[in-house]
This record gives sequence, structure tokens and C-alpha cells, in this order.
Amino acid sequence: MSVVKIQGNASGTGEFTIAAPNSNTNRTLTLPDNTGTIVTTGSTAGVSQTMLASGLAGTGPAFSATRSASQTPSGATWTKVQFSTEEYDTANCYDPTTNYRFTPNVAGYYLITAIVETNASSLTGTAIYKNGSAYRRSWASNPGAAASAVISTIVYMNGTTDYVEAYVYQNNTSALYTNSLDYEFSGCLVRAA
Repeated sequence: MSVVKIQGNASGTGEFTIAAPNSNTNRTLTLPDNTGTIVTTGSTAGVSQTMLASGLAGTGPAFSATRSASQTPSGATWTKVQFSTEEYDTANCYDPTTNYRFTPNVAGYYLITAIVETNASSLTGTAIYKNGSAYRRSWASNPGAAASAVISTIVYMNGTTDYVEAYVYQNNTSALYTNSLDYEFSGCLVRAA
């Protein structure tokens, strides 16, 4: 049988009292089966990232991808953008080669951003698709020879089957610019479910 041992500190002179709350209900305090320091609301040391679970914001999945290859969208229709170069992918949740989609492995709310610059001389838009359907769209305010459309939104994803992709719309069939600085598809967990 395990026992609870209270051990004083030979260098200290303070007296510590364990006080019960004003309650009419029996309670059990279960000690963790590891060594460590208990953090309280009065603690001056902060909680470190390593002390957080993997499903919490700050340790959840995050990715960023850009474009490096030429792509010519179909005119006057929504076309998936091939963000083929990963800048980072902390949990291996982004597919840069086949589906160009982010499928996070932690359920929660994700901040998703897409930036696309086109050669369109008129209407230009960018959209976030969730599970193959349009979720949010944004239109360029001043379309021209080089039009950029930016979208940023928070999306709930279940951590198993939900995924997001970035799409572009332009009236003509001009190739997208290839400068990777003009493109981004990124996301990160901002709040666990």
C-alpha cells in the first residue's frame, strides 16, 4: 500500500497548514504519479508550452505553403490553387503534392488565410473551401493587370475528416504569377474544441 509522507524543509521556518474548504461533501485529492511542482494561481512561474497538452492552441497543428510552379486556372470558374511548397508543417497535416489541402489532426478552431495574385484584368476572388464546398470568399477591391485577393477566416474542424483548400476565381485564363512572395496558404489552431 502506498502512503502519503509529509516532509518538512530543514532550512525553512515557516509553518504550512492544509485547510479544508467549507463543504458538506466528501472529496478526494488524488496526487499525480510523477515528480513535479504544483502550479497555483499565486505561482510566479508561468506555465510552459511543454506542460500543455498537444491539443491546446500553441502546440496544435500549423502550416504555411506558397506556390513555386506555374498554374493556369480555368476562366470564370473557381479553381483550386496548387500551393506546392511548404514553409512549415508542424504536424504533417498539409498535402503539398496531390490534394493541396490541410487536414488537421486536432479538433478545434483554426485561423485559415489565403493570398492569391492573378493576371486577371477584371473580377478576381479567393475562397476557402471546407470539405469540397465554398466556406468563405473574398473579392479583390481593385482588379487590374495584377490583382490580389486575400481571405482570412476562422474554421471549425473535427480533427479527423475535415479539411480546407484555397481556391481562386478570375474571368480570364491567364496564368497565375509565380512569385512565391505574392502567395500564401496558412493555418493554425487558435482554440481547441
